[in-house]
Amino acid sequence: MTQGIATRFFERAQRMGDRVGVRYKEQKSPYKSLSWTDYATLVRDMAFGLAALGVDSGSSVAIFSANSIYWVAADIATICNGGISVPIYPTSSQSDIQYILENSEAQIVFVQNEELCRKVVATKKAAINKIVLLNKPKKSLAELTQELGLPADQSILASVEDILELGKKLKSENPDLIDERLSRTKLSDLATIIYTSGTTGTPKGAGLTHANILSLIEAVKQVLPVDENTVYLNYLPLSHVFERVCGEFYWMTCAGEYAFAESIEAMGKNLAEVQPTMILVVPRVMDRIYSKVRIGIEGASGRRKKLINWSIAVGKQIVGKRAEGKNISAFLQAKYWLAEKLVLGKLREKIGPRLNLVVSGGAPASTEPIEFFNAIGIDTLEGYGLTETTAPACVNLRGKVKIGTVGPTLPSIDLKIGEDGEILLKGPSIFNGYYKNAEATADAFEDGWFKTGDIGEVDRDGYLKITDRKKDLIVNSAGKNIAPQRIEAILKTVPFVSQAVVFGDKQKALVALLTLDEQAATEFGHEQNWEFNSYAELLKQPKLNQFLRKEIQSRSGQLADYEVVKRFAVLPDELSVDEGELTATLKIKRNVVASRYKSVIEALYRDENVDAAALVGGSKR
Repeated sequence: MTQGIATRFFERAQRMGDRVGVRYKEQKSPYKSLSWTDYATLVRDMAFGLAALGVDSGSSVAIFSANSIYWVAADIATICNGGISVPIYPTSSQSDIQYILENSEAQIVFVQNEELCRKVVATKKAAINKIVLLNKPKKSLAELTQELGLPADQSILASVEDILELGKKLKSENPDLIDERLSRTKLSDLATIIYTSGTTGTPKGAGLTHANILSLIEAVKQVLPVDENTVYLNYLPLSHVFERVCGEFYWMTCAGEYAFAESIEAMGKNLAEVQPTMILVVPRVMDRIYSKVRIGIEGASGRRKKLINWSIAVGKQIVGKRAEGKNISAFLQAKYWLAEKLVLGKLREKIGPRLNLVVSGGAPASTEPIEFFNAIGIDTLEGYGLTETTAPACVNLRGKVKIGTVGPTLPSIDLKIGEDGEILLKGPSIFNGYYKNAEATADAFEDGWFKTGDIGEVDRDGYLKITDRKKDLIVNSAGKNIAPQRIEAILKTVPFVSQAVVFGDKQKALVALLTLDEQAATEFGHEQNWEFNSYAELLKQPKLNQFLRKEIQSRSGQLADYEVVKRFAVLPDELSVDEGELTATLKIKRNVVASRYKSVIEALYRDENVDAAALVGGSKR
């Protein structure tokens, strides 16, 4: 393995030729496509354009945009020049944008639109010499330059078309330039700096080398191979390591088609249009898909509902037998044949007729959705990794799924459990350190082992089970250590509960803040003939509280008494990125939630019946 990432992309493009490489939408038009050859030409022109702007080995280029074909092109084009690609979430706070641009010393910033352009200009970062708009602005660049107060004589703003034209001009003058830069790329060179969104504190830039990324890809190929017939739907943010490595980089070196969803909200519609064979999910997306399917099942007639549930139960039996390596009896095979013909195949057809592989990561997943998707015949594998591990370090295996675990380590990774239960990792895909942050780098390692900050245990088959984040452990008044994420995962299996946050440090009992899927809860309330005229009234309906309490109690049998949530309150709105309650990857910022809803939490410690909406001043919408 001596070639860099970009070289691998161009070699793949040459092999794939005129086959479809990327699919994308422009506004509300049908999907369009570019062949591998045409997309490689676009990337090469972009690379020449960046070279014309002064990008060279070690230069930092930031990409501050939602996903698009130009996002990926800018990424690969930067790496072609030996540059360092620096993604920034479009939802990042102004302080994070400022810090990332300063810390990375980005010279060029690709922005999606005028709104994000203004945020970059607001940082007043002198080192930026070019801001490239990926979408066509409503105003001319000259008007926008004047409006933003930028020097008119420096031409700081440019369109993506401008960069491509610059590239074509330089390519005609010096056609071998990019190939020369590709040939001098070393595997030890940084390819990207990905800033951890973090649930607390300032972002830290994890520097990932070509060797980190390519070693990860080679390891994943051994356990989850893809090929030229793999059709992948991209909708998770490319700013996140999971989508970037397991989506973009894996596709460009190993797979077939890479289709861009219009947005995460349009993912369901695009799933039907693209009909991918593979997707990546974060648990919240998987929970929503599962919730919609379950609502449909619950609405079926009594006989049909019974048949569906029987078929799913048979599917679960098959999955369990295969995972344990046990023989499947002729009787069970006959039942599975019938379940497949009458129900399971039809369920798959509704979700995605060609979908055969779903990989979940980014946060702990609930067991019910994973059991369901595997039972109906869609291999759904939970994995585990961090930005610092170049995404997955562990993943479940097809045909050998152990529900509730994140699978065994990849072939290239070594794992051990520390004395305090912390998961420690070693391997070629583990990063070398945080960019320009020696103190944080030193804190991240112990005798050469990367400290993940997660608590876990390994079973006799080598499958890892994550029990919690080390820093999130709750210590109750009796001194018991309690892992909240496991309890929260159970709470999210309650119908239409979308989010759950458990508290109880130094308290006698645990309490929880819940949010609901408004549409699903409202539909259920109407089906039950509860009296309410709005969602706000529904939340005050005693029958809703009784229903949730009963469902929580029924699911608490697997918990120790001190782990059972005794009291809960339903918040009027879901926690969101915009309100600063979630990270860009939809992880809950516990400290923010604890501070913002302090009055509700403290009321729960005192009383069983708490009106959260009244305490927080009603809905923010």
